[in-house]
Amino acid sequence: MHPFYQRLGRRLKALRQAKGWTQQELADKAELTPAFLSYLENGSRSGSLESLLKLAQALGVEPEALLAGKAPAAGKGVKHPSLSLEGLSAGEGHLVKQMARSLRKKKAG
Repeated sequence: MHPFYQRLGRRLKALRQAKGWTQQELADKAELTPAFLSYLENGSRSGSLESLLKLAQALGVEPEALLAGKAPAAGKGVKHPSLSLEGLSAGEGHLVKQMARSLRKKKAG
């Protein structure tokens, strides 16, 4: 898998752990399977925009927070993170930004 998905997985795991939740708890809240969540956290699978939106909503963060570069402090939400595009080509960075915009639109809609 692309390094982006590994970073996304680490970010997802950090946000979950900041809440003190198990994979099972987050999976239940996001209406996903724990196995799928594990794959996402390990960076071995990519999630759909819909699954990422469900995870962001369950975690109580803006969808862009899943793409941010730094983990939140325990108990603190992330409202306006900056995207971490380190190691991505210009084209890949553009796709990540498009994905963030799509997540924002889905959330608003």
